[in-house]
Order: sequence, then structure tokens, then C-alpha cells
Amino acid sequence: MRNALFAIICLFAVSGCGIFDKLSNQNAVNNTNGNKPYASPDAKPTPGTTETKPSPAASTLVPLLKKSSGKYSYEIKLMENAELKGRLMKLLGKDYVGMKAHWNVETPTEIEDDIFRASACEAHNCGSNNYVMFVDLKNDNINVFHIEDSGTKHYFERGEIKLPGKFASDLTNND
Repeated sequence: MRNALFAIICLFAVSGCGIFDKLSNQNAVNNTNGNKPYASPDAKPTPGTTETKPSPAASTLVPLLKKSSGKYSYEIKLMENAELKGRLMKLLGKDYVGMKAHWNVETPTEIEDDIFRASACEAHNCGSNNYVMFVDLKNDNINVFHIEDSGTKHYFERGEIKLPGKFASDLTNND
């Protein structure tokens, strides 16, 4: 009986420190150095598999974002959104932990031509550690740019989003 009680206490301690999350994140796709996690137009699915693209109607994220222009990410609990969190973990792989940790100083969200933009930077280090996230609301596609002193890392969920003029210009000025 004491051994069972000890095992239960250990299980709670391990789950509380996030060890299970760390182990599952090791299996996430690592998309550094600008690798794009989408198939090229001429790529063929592996036999026995089907390639699916989530429809915007199935997303709970898109309706939230459509009504969020001008709000800060924390106001809409953007980084706590379960759907977004799962997709960002898959998209950024091990780099998700850094994004989550450094998503501190936020700017108001914006929507232009059905493209949603949210950005934030590391507190007291905005000049050297910025994140900009774009979501194509029509195609339910996420792009993340991590702008650092050493350069910019690009993460494209299902291809690069064609950014409207203002967003493209702002992104270029941040590089």
C-alpha cells in the first residue's frame, strides 16, 4: 500500500513539472533554418495515407481572430487557445517553448485583406527578439516570423501567406 501511495505521489510530481510535455515536444517537428513544413505542389502522398487540409469552417480559431482586430493577444487569450497552441507546437517544434516564453510585450492585433497579424517581443529585449504571427483567415494557414539579431526564421504551416502591402512593408522594416 505504501508503494502504491509513493507511486501516485511521484506521478503527480512528474506531471506537475511538465516532464510529459517536454518529452512530447521532443517528438514535434523542428522547423528551424527556414524549412517549410508543407509539401511542394508536385509532391505525392505516401501510399496508404491521405493528405488533408483543415477547412476554415472546422476551425475554432478563425472566428475568434475575425472579431479580435485592435485587441491585444492577452485580451483574447490567444496564446492559451488550445487549437492555436497545438498548431504552433507542430509548426515551431522545439522553438515553440521560446516563442511562448518570450511572447511578452504585445502590439494590438490587426486584420488587413483577411490576414490577421499578432506580434510580441521579449520584455527588455524587443530589438533582438521579436515574433510576428500571421493567419490567413480564408485559408486557415499560419506563418510565424522570429526576428533576431542573427536573422529571421520563417515557419510556414501550409505555404507562405501573401501578405498585404502594409504587413509586408512592416515585416521588411523589422528584418
